[in-house]
Amino acid sequence: MTEKSKREKFKPRLCAEIFKALSNETRLQILLMLELRPRSVNEIVDFFTLSQPTISRHLHVLKKVRLVNVERQGQKKIYSLNESTLRDHGFAFFTMFQCCAPKSAKRSKA
Repeated sequence: MTEKSKREKFKPRLCAEIFKALSNETRLQILLMLELRPRSVNEIVDFFTLSQPTISRHLHVLKKVRLVNVERQGQKKIYSLNESTLRDHGFAFFTMFQCCAPKSAKRSKA
């Protein structure tokens, strides 16, 4: 990936919103749970000592920045990890820094 294409893919505002969403321990734990398999709100609530409305607010934050997908199955909402958003934006952010760029893409220090 060229330097120009990396910068075009990198969206600072969205990246800041994603990192803000990731700055909460509960939301990080939810994402780790969803990495294993999709889950309903009730399954997620059972893991925590938090109320269903609180978990729903956390899920709303994650959905807003496209870190989770939601699908209705009858009365239930099933949440799953949006791997492409996590991978693409995390990779785009970190590879902006020379120290994190793939070895083949690192610039020589002059």
